[in-house]
Order: sequence, then C-alpha cells, then structure tokens
Amino acid sequence: MICEHDRNDACFSKVSLFQHLEPEDASLLTSLLHTRTYHKGEYVVQDGERSDTLFVIHQGSVKLSKYNENGKEHIIRFLFSGDFFGQSSLLHQTPHHANAEVLEPSSICSIHKQDFDQLLEQDPKLAYHFLLAITSLLSETDKWNSSLSAMTTEQKIAKLLLDFHTRNHENHDLRLPVFKKDMALLLGITPETLSRKLNVMQHQNLLQVNGNEIRILQLQELKDMIF
Repeated sequence: MICEHDRNDACFSKVSLFQHLEPEDASLLTSLLHTRTYHKGEYVVQDGERSDTLFVIHQGSVKLSKYNENGKEHIIRFLFSGDFFGQSSLLHQTPHHANAEVLEPSSICSIHKQDFDQLLEQDPKLAYHFLLAITSLLSETDKWNSSLSAMTTEQKIAKLLLDFHTRNHENHDLRLPVFKKDMALLLGITPETLSRKLNVMQHQNLLQVNGNEIRILQLQELKDMIF
C-alpha cells in the first residue's frame, strides 16, 4: 500500500537520514514509500532472502537476529520507531544477513532501490546523509559491543534499560516490546539471571517491575552505574 501518512506523521520524519529534505523532496519520498502493517511474530525479511529494499519502522518494534549452525539464536539488535534496516541489500542487492521479526503490531514503510535512486537524483545531498547515518549506526554498534564486554551484569542491564528509555522519548515508564528471554540473549546472560537482577534492582528502589512494564525510579543512579 502506498504510504498514506501525512507530512507531520510520516515515518521518514522520525529518521535523521530524511529530516533535511525540502518539502518537494519529502512529497516525492512519500509518493515512493509503501506501508504495510505486520502482526507480532511475522517476518519482514529472513536471513538469506534477496531484496533491494530499505525498511523504515513507523510504529512498533523489530528484532534482528541470526541462527548459527547449531540452531542457537544470536540477537543483533532491537529496532524501534524511526530506525531503518536493509541498507546493505538496498545498496548492494545482496541477501539479507539477518531475520527481521516483528515484536508487536507494527507499521513499516519501505522503498525499493529504483525509487531510492530516483530520490538521490533529485536530492544528491541524500547520499551524504545516508553515509552519515550508516556510519553512525556502525559506530553505535561497535560502542555497544565493546562496552558490554567490559561490564558487569548489573551494568549491562542498566545500559539496556537506559537505551530503551532514550528510544521511548525519555519516558520513565517502559513497556518492554521484547521478551525477557530476548533481552537476556542480547546481554549474554540467562533469563533467570536477568529476572533475579531485576528483582535486586527493584529492592534497591532503582526501578519498579510489573510484568512486561518497568518504571524507572532513579534515572541518575542507573546512569551512574555505567558512567
């Protein structure tokens, strides 16, 4: 379906890659985007699948993961509103390197390479912003991986919660879009360890846990744990 979001609610308005666009270019982008609603558990793309499409999350969340030869899942990262994926397939038309699984009902926009190239022709500066966005993404991934390796379990959990807090527009009430087992996988710990540490942090009045919802009570204390 052609994207029907208005300019103020467009998926690309949440993505730094497209925020510099002039009104005329933004209108062109809107006409080139397609939107689809996904249900929890659906795959947008799967590891090894070929496409030439860039995906932008308008609403919802997505898990990028791979399975090794022994069938063990490795979570690469979680994506939320404003994040994009599929850039390697868009640029090089190579198979996707991971599964993109929807974690909750989500609205995802997409643009094909032919249409993206048309946009580049109209706005050459977009190539520069695209490069900056990809470089920033790679830098954030490197920082995340390197910092986790040197952290205690408590610090890893605090860092992930602060990341969710930032992505949740600085709201202290977090509705976790991911299963705790997925959080544990990303952090390299067991689900039992995660639950136990969350209980300890709750007893320390750092946060309040209620099922899949977490309320951050002491934001600065969480920050002090990792800085």
